[in-house]
Amino acid sequence: MNFDFELKKRKDKNLYVQLYDGLKEMIINKKFKENQKLPAIRKIANFFKVNTSTVVKAYDLLEKEGFIYKKTGSGCFISNLEIKNKKEINDYDTKDFESFKYGQIQLHSNINFASSTPSINLFPIKNFKKVINKVLDRDGGEAFTYQETQGYYPLRDTISKSLKDKNINSSADRIQIVSGAQQAIDILSKILITPGDKIAVENPTYSGAISSFKNRGAIIQSFSIKNDGIDLNEFENFLKKNKIKFLYTMTNFHNPTGIKWSSKKKKTLLNLAIKYNFLILEDDCLSELYFYNKEPLSLKSLDTENKVIYIKSYSKIFMPGLRLGFIILPEKLYIPTLAVKYATDISSSGLNQRAFELYLKEGYWNNHIQTMKSLFKERFELMLDLILKYNMNLYAKPQGGLYFWLKTNIKIEKVYKKALKRGVSILPGSIFSLNNTSNYFRLSFATVEKNEIIKGMKILNDIINNDEEKKTYFPIV
Repeated sequence: MNFDFELKKRKDKNLYVQLYDGLKEMIINKKFKENQKLPAIRKIANFFKVNTSTVVKAYDLLEKEGFIYKKTGSGCFISNLEIKNKKEINDYDTKDFESFKYGQIQLHSNINFASSTPSINLFPIKNFKKVINKVLDRDGGEAFTYQETQGYYPLRDTISKSLKDKNINSSADRIQIVSGAQQAIDILSKILITPGDKIAVENPTYSGAISSFKNRGAIIQSFSIKNDGIDLNEFENFLKKNKIKFLYTMTNFHNPTGIKWSSKKKKTLLNLAIKYNFLILEDDCLSELYFYNKEPLSLKSLDTENKVIYIKSYSKIFMPGLRLGFIILPEKLYIPTLAVKYATDISSSGLNQRAFELYLKEGYWNNHIQTMKSLFKERFELMLDLILKYNMNLYAKPQGGLYFWLKTNIKIEKVYKKALKRGVSILPGSIFSLNNTSNYFRLSFATVEKNEIIKGMKILNDIINNDEEKKTYFPIV
């Protein structure tokens, strides 16, 4: 077997990643035949003069990406890429794009209850400009070079220290910087899911996660969410008969319902993860936005057995275009995550990472959060008062976050279209549903001023409570 690439010791690229890239390129260029057996691990190790562990890591990545498959006792073989990996455009789940249509990007409506992005006048431009200028004065052109794939070390170290306030102990070495929560979900999907794997999600849940899981070929089992988390008895009954790779969850200020899991359920869920040996992907983008009492504990803060992969995004309540977040990883997933991140975009923006590290260290982030909490609490309480005043069917009363989840017996598409005609946008519940059906809708107060909330809620009341099709309300659940 002739290999048309070389391996060289490099600071920016590990040997196993070079081997993975070289073999992948040969497979894509059809230098191997379908179902052809790859050379034995020791043979390749001897050829390139590397450790066998280097070859094992490269083969593991090729298998995760679907380029090869393994037969126990027989070795590794080339996959049928045309059948296994080819996707026509129509095969991709478009639900995430539907959410953009319904308001994740700017709609031509006067009152936007659909978007969960803070209005641009809330972006902390002045202070962020200060830290960018400091970075440029300090680092010059270095700020525009590629960072190490894992992320700018001072940022990871600062994050590690700040996590202690959340009762999370994680070294900088276990933190992977990513370009937002969606990239984290995509990377983890590539690492953890092989076609046919079973995973579990809450219902309803974040549409971007559903799309990633489906596009990796996962079999998704959903569990209805109550006002304190999913029914864990129902979940355990499923686990007794089915093996899952992971559960994807938002335990604090869930999107779209706004609920938070009870402490009891969080602890029970962790025990189930240990008992049935599955991972938990905890997506946290809003835990700082608690309006009463103290910040709720994350699953990760209670995790003693490394069952929780913690995903944190800074974008949602900061500046969404910054695209910055991180993952806390179990040791066994560190190398695969690094390799997939490298293959995705090499590294997240160096300038953004350096600037945000200063933003955190100099206290701007904590001040920004306090400002946002104060503002959003006022909007939250105003919208809640109007929901109760108009006797709308609220699913559960949140204690923080950005969302309300409501139910109507009118077809939600009809409500959506009527509201849009009158200058109000909402997000239909079908966006968050696996089967694309729901009589629910989500309201967000992230973008709207108080006067817009008052006006918009009056319009929604006219549409929902005075509609000729209205007969009865569904009970609150």
